Amino acid sequence: MTHQMSNFGPPPGPPPGAPQDPARGPQPQAPPWAQQAYAPSGPPLATWGRRAGGALIDAALLVPFYLVAGVGGGLSQESGFFVTVFGLLVTAVGWFGFIGFAVWNHVLKQGRTGYTIGKGVIGIKLVRKESQATIGAPTALVRQLLHVLDAFCLIGYLWPLVDDKRQTFADKIVGTLVVVEPRSHT
Repeated sequence: MTHQMSNFGPPPGPPPGAPQDPARGPQPQAPPWAQQAYAPSGPPLATWGRRAGGALIDAALLVPFYLVAGVGGGLSQESGFFVTVFGLLVTAVGWFGFIGFAVWNHVLKQGRTGYTIGKGVIGIKLVRKESQATIGAPTALVRQLLHVLDAFCLIGYLWPLVDDKRQTFADKIVGTLVVVEPRSHT
């Protein structure tokens, strides 16, 4: 009995992905350019909502410094030399506090531990994409400066909603991920 090829139905042989028959030789594989879904080897990636929650907490912590600077600015507009000088001094304290706290939280603390205060509360951590290690202060500083790109029309901040690695543009450039990793309290 001869076997005829048919234009209808499945091709002869095992279905794709089935164990190979040594007598038939190697089966075709996916081409090298076929994109595979990203699967991190460490903790799960943080959702956009968790990232936004951590950022909102960090922003809220800066509000008192901003308010002090605003009160100082108001006082500096009043008449009288001493009130004006006091107002300028209060403004300077507010802005230096704002900048100092932001640098400590987003660059020094996050670079050393992977957590800002907000990230720690939410249970997410910034890590290197390849090694899952903390990134250090210099890389944290560059990442913060690159958030200027993310702020352009808010596209970069919304990008994690559609990105398979849930990265902002700054994360992509410096090679970081934000993962779910609750902070241990030991």
